[in-house]
Amino acid sequence: MDFVIQRLHPLIRPGVHLGAARSKHAVHSQQSRLDSACVMHCLLMVLQVAGLIDDPSAIATRRRRLEAKLWRKTADVFLSGMTFGELAAFVAELDCGLGTRLLERGVHREAVAFVESELALGRLVICSWREVGTSHNHAVLAIGVSGLESNQRFMPGLLLLLDPAEGPPTAMGTCNAQLDYARWETGERRRYARYTTANETLSVVLNGAISIETGEPKKPP
Repeated sequence: MDFVIQRLHPLIRPGVHLGAARSKHAVHSQQSRLDSACVMHCLLMVLQVAGLIDDPSAIATRRRRLEAKLWRKTADVFLSGMTFGELAAFVAELDCGLGTRLLERGVHREAVAFVESELALGRLVICSWREVGTSHNHAVLAIGVSGLESNQRFMPGLLLLLDPAEGPPTAMGTCNAQLDYARWETGERRRYARYTTANETLSVVLNGAISIETGEPKKPP
């Protein structure tokens, strides 16, 4: 018998509100329609899952060194955005014990394979996609995979995502966006992925990613 299985990052806690192991706040950092800081919103969610911050929406009011640096960087990239190479350098500058692996630019199938393998190693992955026929890149946080398990063999085919430009993950339960990249019957990867939110479905390609090793969750400050 075949089963559809969802495998979430071990520090993610599904429930009425998607949460993290050591935070009382729901895991979602909302991006406005006016800014280009999607990469920073994804990083804030990673730091919340890791227990390094408690509430991403409160970093402007906190005086700790980490929150102050995060707030300044968010203000710096608010309109211009941020590359994954710049993000890797910034994470190293934070000096809070997070390791990164970078695929700054890659073809779609290469990026899919990178995200899939890094998630399997228990890392969170910030990845970028663009809609087919456009040049605009958007960053989202991959927190797990869904796939078919048959005869004790698991074949992933769909990424479970937190998209900062979308609302909180309520309609889909464990995520607020999904990226369907493989045919479930065969595991063959599609040329284009199908990106689905509560409001729309797009044809997209992944074109970059950065994985972040969170380690054991810390108690939020």
